[in-house]
Amino acid sequence: MTVNEAILEMRYSGIPEEDIEDIIEICKTRGLKPQIIDQELEKRGLEKVFELEYDASESWFDGGASASAHKPANKLGVEKEKK
Repeated sequence: MTVNEAILEMRYSGIPEEDIEDIIEICKTRGLKPQIIDQELEKRGLEKVFELEYDASESWFDGGASASAHKPANKLGVEKEKK
């Protein structure tokens, strides 16, 4: 995620600009991660913005999906066969 993406997502969620600016400053030292942003939002009494995004990605990784199950990997194999 880029800083611009994080800012836009918070704006779309109705987070006040002064909170967005403060949270981005905190992310400069702690890292620009969805979990950190959500923690800072909760500290301010605001709703989480990114909870679904990182929960979904974690559950996917916990599910034991292997690299061979990815469609892009299969497509690469098919493309190589065509050459």
